[in-house]
Amino acid sequence: MHANGSTSTRIEPTMRGVTETVLTERWVTVSRACAQINQAAERALAERHGLCVSAFEIMDVMARTDDWIRAGELSSRATRSQPQVSRLLAQMVSAGYVERKPCPNDRRGFDVQLTPPGRQLFAQSVATMETVLREMTESSEEVRDAMGVTAAHQ
Repeated sequence: MHANGSTSTRIEPTMRGVTETVLTERWVTVSRACAQINQAAERALAERHGLCVSAFEIMDVMARTDDWIRAGELSSRATRSQPQVSRLLAQMVSAGYVERKPCPNDRRGFDVQLTPPGRQLFAQSVATMETVLREMTESSEEVRDAMGVTAAHQ
């Protein structure tokens, strides 16, 4: 608080000459933790299920929908670009994990849903993700901090 009663955030230079605020420091921590998690998840999902993180996220959106979902809606819910979603959907349709049909209201669009084998693969990949996340939170303080969990007592 200043002598006149006002408050302000003062940005102090660090020892390295880079300015940091609490928010910036927090964002960097979260970004690093996400990168660590994504790298571990990419490896585990690819090795165990032949999936990438983007396909997992798309399947997650479809798994939370009990019915058909528009491909465009899927793209907006999944934080992935429309071309990326379209490419991954084509691969998942070819693999038998997703079925698609023309959208009844829009001849240019199509609806998609997970097939029973797709739901089974997704359930297995969720178990893998839980293992990856558990291991990451146990081994990385940065990940624990970003995820808001405390260390497991060993």
